[in-house]
Amino acid sequence: MSESERAADGFTRTADKYDEIVRHNIMGAHRLVMSIPSGEYRRVLDVGCGTGSSSLAMVERFGCDEVVGVDPAQGMLDQMAEKLDAFPGTRFSLLPEDVMEMSAPDASFDAVISSMAFHWFEDKPAAVAEMARVLKPGGIMAILGSGRGGEEAFRLALAGIDPPIPARWMAAFDFIQRDVHELDDYFRQAGLEPIDVWMERRRRCTPVEDFLARMRVVAGHLASDLDQQQRTQLEGRVEQAIRDVSTPDGFVYDFTKLFGVARKPE
Repeated sequence: MSESERAADGFTRTADKYDEIVRHNIMGAHRLVMSIPSGEYRRVLDVGCGTGSSSLAMVERFGCDEVVGVDPAQGMLDQMAEKLDAFPGTRFSLLPEDVMEMSAPDASFDAVISSMAFHWFEDKPAAVAEMARVLKPGGIMAILGSGRGGEEAFRLALAGIDPPIPARWMAAFDFIQRDVHELDDYFRQAGLEPIDVWMERRRRCTPVEDFLARMRVVAGHLASDLDQQQRTQLEGRVEQAIRDVSTPDGFVYDFTKLFGVARKPE
């Protein structure tokens, strides 16, 4: 099973908890949409649309005529579908598609957005190129993903566990995180003109229980090859490692989001 397939399966299992647990991602989606230049975006494609935060923010800001949301996790699409009655003026289509297997025609959208899904794309430059394929000349692409250097405290806590945790967990940091210059380069490789690429770093002091709940929702698929007993044992070891480095303020860690906005030349 590919990493994308693992992620899709994991997010389907946790979709009903996503909005409650990962509110920071929802706020980030709104900031991404607010960074898009003013204009008319009648047809919008949301890649890895999840529960719909970015799509609905686009409708609220720009009054889009049509939004197509694609996500390989059917459970996330089901959660988004429950919200759409509140936006009767916009046509929505929700498709269970991966970024590299999209059915959208070339040059068919005024804007292509992707919020907090980009970091799970296996081939990130190819994914940007595929999203650029369906973007109209003059259209805007906006991406939000995981920034390089975030969650270092979590990485160090995991690295100190003995016996070592599964290698896939440690490899996930380098798999998902990218820096400003890397996203800028992906845009340029895809023939786009970067407008604004930046990182946002925030320091969180969070109860251990809340941090673990977030991990179950956004990264539970990393343990999908373990049976229930193995997952329970692993989670117990991870919890203890986090508690060992926690402070009276809770588990303190930096979380870094990577934002990028680019235009397709006319």
